Amino acid sequence: MREEKTRKNWRREKEEELEEKIEKLKEELEEKELEMELKEELEELKEEEELEKELNQLKEELEEEELKMELKEELEQLN
Repeated sequence: MREEKTRKNWRREKEEELEEKIEKLKEELEEKELEMELKEELEELKEEEELEKELNQLKEELEEEELKMELKEELEQLN
């Protein structure tokens, strides 16, 4: 009888240990998933930032070209 109780206690303790390990692993998995999501978001933000820089550069170049054209037209009119 006593041996059966001891076995039950041992089994219960082992089950509790396993449940704790499972819970810990779940938490670690959630953390990793969150970390991956954050990394992806950061990459997307970096890409967006790069694209925005390129767009701004192109806008500046376009403005410069437009100004050059205007100046050229004005010069032609003066001649």
